[in-house]
Amino acid sequence: MDGLEILNREGIRITPQRLAVYRVLNEKRHASAEEIYEEIRKEFPTMSFATVYSILELFKEKGLANELKIDFEKSTFDIRTDGHHHFMCKKCGRIYDVDISPCETLRKGKVNGHRIESFQGYFYGVCKDCRGKEDRK
Repeated sequence: MDGLEILNREGIRITPQRLAVYRVLNEKRHASAEEIYEEIRKEFPTMSFATVYSILELFKEKGLANELKIDFEKSTFDIRTDGHHHFMCKKCGRIYDVDISPCETLRKGKVNGHRIESFQGYFYGVCKDCRGKEDRK
């Protein structure tokens, strides 16, 4: 399904800017609002950062994107909204999706009597690419 169909399905009014933000989210996995803005400015030079951010907020409200707080200096946005974890490399800063089986608590959807509605698990370390560079030294 392309961005036009997805935005239509969610009842989001179609604008070229919203389609562009959705496209960049799809192309640049785990991008920050600033990175998305810089990419969008190439196509829409007069578009403001506030507009990009408000589009991202709309996408979050509609369940089309998640905001990740894995990097303590900036939020990143993920178009993949199913429950999954993330790994961030401490050397290069790249963020990877991590697919692991959910633990018993997540399968039950409750913890200490509380209902779990969403979760984000973060892992930090050195990615295989950076590890390979270290091994070659």
